[in-house]
Amino acid sequence: MADLNLVALTGFATRDAALRQKNSGQVKAEFSFEVERPFLRATGEPVSDLFLVDVWEDLGRWAVEHIKQGQRLLVIGTLNKESYSTRGGREHLTIVKAKYIRPLDSNLLDGQVDPEEMKRDAWSESLLLTAIQLVEEALREGQAAGDSSASAV
Repeated sequence: MADLNLVALTGFATRDAALRQKNSGQVKAEFSFEVERPFLRATGEPVSDLFLVDVWEDLGRWAVEHIKQGQRLLVIGTLNKESYSTRGGREHLTIVKAKYIRPLDSNLLDGQVDPEEMKRDAWSESLLLTAIQLVEEALREGQAAGDSSASAV
């Protein structure tokens, strides 16, 4: 049996989703996605991580129609490491392969968890369970609202 590879991210699209047609005929959308960390640099600047999100087939078509720059999202998927050749050698990139995407009205964790706890190098079990519960609530809210914009494949 395979190991679990699962990531849940909240953040915002930094560019509109763009459609790509693969040589195999498969449809893939891509967009960049920024996730803010719960702390600031010494200069006061926010710290964030930028990911490339790949979205395949029907979910990809949905993404192209609905994901626009600046939109806050919940993205659930897997992490994949890919490499490619450049003039300087090989480059490596971590990509999120989206399996579920849902628009969010606000940051999922705002006011729900202590930012100081999130800064720690290790999370307590209660903080982890709270984060998981918040993701679960967001998924249920999407279902309860009959949110046709929330999409899973």
